[in-house]
Amino acid sequence: MISNKTLKVFIEILVLAVVAAGCAEKQQVAGNSELVKYAENFAIEYHGDYKVLKVKDGNIWKMYILYHDKRPDLEGIAIKVPVKRLVVMSSTHLALLEAINATDCVVGYTYGGKYKVYFSDVAKKLKSGEIIDLGSSKAPDYEKLIELHPDLVVCVSGYNEEVKNKLEELGIPYIANSEWLEKDPLARAEWVKFFAALLDKEDEAEKYFSRIEENVKAIRNTVNSTEKVNLLWATIYRGKVYVPRGDSYVAKMAEYAGCNYLFNMPGTGSEVISLEDLLVRGEKADVMVYSSYRVKSLKDIEDIDSRLADLKVFREGRIYNITPDYWQLGLLHTDVVIKDLAAIAHPDLFKGYTPRFFVRLS
Repeated sequence: MISNKTLKVFIEILVLAVVAAGCAEKQQVAGNSELVKYAENFAIEYHGDYKVLKVKDGNIWKMYILYHDKRPDLEGIAIKVPVKRLVVMSSTHLALLEAINATDCVVGYTYGGKYKVYFSDVAKKLKSGEIIDLGSSKAPDYEKLIELHPDLVVCVSGYNEEVKNKLEELGIPYIANSEWLEKDPLARAEWVKFFAALLDKEDEAEKYFSRIEENVKAIRNTVNSTEKVNLLWATIYRGKVYVPRGDSYVAKMAEYAGCNYLFNMPGTGSEVISLEDLLVRGEKADVMVYSSYRVKSLKDIEDIDSRLADLKVFREGRIYNITPDYWQLGLLHTDVVIKDLAAIAHPDLFKGYTPRFFVRLS
């Protein structure tokens, strides 16, 4: 017969075991969770053998249930993970897949052959036919797309509305990516966790993003104690002047780099302004980024409009263009882009450093 004392000890041990098991389960869930710190357009929850991925598509939040073996009885769009056959519609998608060594799952890309692909593995597979070129992202080749039998198509939120309607009609599952609408360059880079959730690549994503975040924080700490430099960022295309808006990731990138961005109109994306407005604001600029690689010299800037030669940044030769691979590799190397910008704004703080994605015009 068990004594009261023995029974009490047994119950205490049992309670401790249950508590420990509960803590271990919580630690396991927490250890596998991806805390979304910066991005505003997606969120992830981890629940044992399934994940809940919430994505903002336009003004609507959509919920996706990512499961492995048994589909949970939950409201939402079910996607079996890891996704094996993926179609992507933007080079930024490729950049974030490169970050976690996951381009092997890409079977189709809306490329169109109109520009150079700077991801060497993807370029090689496009050439060999391992990745099928599906043409324009606005009007992909649906016959080829159907033949691919993709598990999932990643669209660009705000750009592919007609395409999404067609995919629904064809019964092809898709998910929208809103990375380009984020207000913070770290938020854009954090979309690597979106792809990681789809591909079960959380460990790789955590290592990648932690490194990017730590490097950006170090750059910010370096420039924090110095005076901010006025930054002009613009491009002129077919007579129209485009500048990033004040809530764009470019404006936040300027802040991280110790710059005062000169155009503070609200919103993300770009704004079309007059050349006169560019000249007025631009006179205050200490450094300028002309966000095109097609301009090769200061003379090219002057040839666009001779009045640009009157700007202080022109007279002092502090105008930079971007490298041809900026729009593809820049997102993959967010920390390098910000360090580049900090270095051209504050050269005394980064002596001996050569920018990777910005080239000084002469």
